[in-house]
Amino acid sequence: MSRDPGQAFTGEFDAATTKILPSAGVTKLILLRHGEVEGLTKRIVRGQMDEPLSPRGSRESSVLAEWLARTADRPDVVFASDLVRCRVLGEDVAARSARILVVDRRLREQHMGAWEGRSWAEITAVESAAVTAYWSDYYRARPTNGESFADLEERVLEWWKETLRTHAGRTIVVATHIGVIRVLCCRLLGVPADQALRFAPATGSATAFSIGEAGAVMTQCGERPWSFEATLTSTARTTSTPRIALSGSAGTGKTTLGRRLAAELGVPFIDEIMRRKLESGFDMHGLSRADWRALMREQWDEQRALQDAAQSGFVVDRSSIDYAAFFLHYDLHVDIDASEWMEEMAAQSARYDHILLFPWGVLPLVDDGVRSTNAFTQLRFQTILEGLLQRFVRTAVLNVPRELGFDARLASVMRRVGTTRA
Repeated sequence: MSRDPGQAFTGEFDAATTKILPSAGVTKLILLRHGEVEGLTKRIVRGQMDEPLSPRGSRESSVLAEWLARTADRPDVVFASDLVRCRVLGEDVAARSARILVVDRRLREQHMGAWEGRSWAEITAVESAAVTAYWSDYYRARPTNGESFADLEERVLEWWKETLRTHAGRTIVVATHIGVIRVLCCRLLGVPADQALRFAPATGSATAFSIGEAGAVMTQCGERPWSFEATLTSTARTTSTPRIALSGSAGTGKTTLGRRLAAELGVPFIDEIMRRKLESGFDMHGLSRADWRALMREQWDEQRALQDAAQSGFVVDRSSIDYAAFFLHYDLHVDIDASEWMEEMAAQSARYDHILLFPWGVLPLVDDGVRSTNAFTQLRFQTILEGLLQRFVRTAVLNVPRELGFDARLASVMRRVGTTRA
């Protein structure tokens, strides 16, 4: 007699469930606002005036490009407005990622017509009715001989539809203006465009989205990296004793690539402490939060001692920032002040030359009796980890390419850590 399978999972999701699952074809869009322009304090209407960056603006753009290269996936394509304040930023980002810059006039700021180059006080004295009408209906009203926000929206969305059709599933970086960023924020978040002024990313900032079939998620909103001084001032040490940490959720290929990388560099490979403990038969069920916190401290102290003892350098499976992510992932911050632990892990990250961040969802999860095979559990940890790496890390973070096979991945990593195979 056959048994009714009831609600047993068959290994396949229905269409509705599949639609809301994390998509392997997620498009990443990173919108960069140009740095400060010359004469910013004069309070004039600029629009499409082709003004250069101020010295501070040049620094903002340079730091933004450097920060992006450290913390984000390598862009597949880089776009920029043709106005110089955006083009120089786009050129810098493209050069750092070995991409050709695509310049597009549709990414220009809103054209303010006859008002450009004049102060609001001057314009109001001459065209008070037009200025009142403009601010009463910012979306539809046009400056004299200029564009309304609706006009800007039309040309930007024309560019976006073409770009998404051509580059879906890839990483797209755009160096542009606040008006363009506002248009795209409204469209991706479903906000009416007449509410666009609610979005106000500062000069020299990054706003980012992850876009899938089910919709878009804003992952950054106007972040200005130079406020994270430790991130900006840290530089990778160039020594003959490489100190490299591997970071990422379980099942991303860290151990396999890490062992090979260590062999190529001639340094010891330090295994993940918790994995060794679990493989030896340790039962973690029934531990209280206090037990978990004590275990986390014990594990970190052991790993740090192994790192300190590796005088010739090392490759280690798990960075200190991974330990900070575990603290949040397992709710170990509940009922205590976790700031001391988080600061310690952030400070320890400065001791690595590089942290290699492995991408989630590239390799199938294998049931080895140790790691969780629940993709959402791994995604939760990975999401926490990536956020902490962006905000707390004090060394260079290199994103391990997701699209390459093992040998190509290894070669890419070795080039980027400043070492090539003989």
